[in-house]
Amino acid sequence: MELADRKGIEALSMRKLASALGVEAMSLYHHVSSRESLLDLMVDCVFAELSEQGFQAPARPEHWKAWMMDASGRMRTVLRNHPWSVGLLDSRRNPGPATLSYQNERLGRLREAGFSVDMAAHAVAVQDSFVYGFVLQELALPFENGTDLGELVEEIRTTMPDGQYPHLEEMMHDLVGQEGYSFSREFEFGLNLMIDGLEAKLAREKG
Repeated sequence: MELADRKGIEALSMRKLASALGVEAMSLYHHVSSRESLLDLMVDCVFAELSEQGFQAPARPEHWKAWMMDASGRMRTVLRNHPWSVGLLDSRRNPGPATLSYQNERLGRLREAGFSVDMAAHAVAVQDSFVYGFVLQELALPFENGTDLGELVEEIRTTMPDGQYPHLEEMMHDLVGQEGYSFSREFEFGLNLMIDGLEAKLAREKG
């Protein structure tokens, strides 16, 4: 995982892993049968980390909103630490015990909070889509979160014909270019929007 964290999943091969560990490549096959088996284990380790980081039980079942907010933030942190994992988490045909436990646990939290089976499935799918997508976008940004974007905004604005993109210029000037702006705020906004939508849908289902 450390090798993939540093160099990306494309750089991970049995030969390169063996070299990093200071052993012969053939010796790895005593532990894993193939690169795909290794990826299965790595993904399961990420799910184990997600379980450790994000699933403290809410004080009461009705506190599911605060729990989902916290769990999503922790999920974002874990995926940022292992950027290679985002495209692999849902791709494995042989899920390990940590993967199964993670999925079972969060479905259980929602069922205890009054979600139907259908609604719980929708909720975890929407949560994954939002967090995975946000992390991918965040990792692709040409700047680090928390940095002053004023200089970058001005650099981009100099390439834009005057008056041709008024709404974009307005956003860059009035929001993104302002001191203290952080793209992280979009995560909190989107997460609240998602959770509010789930709450409203849950209330309608309960009648």
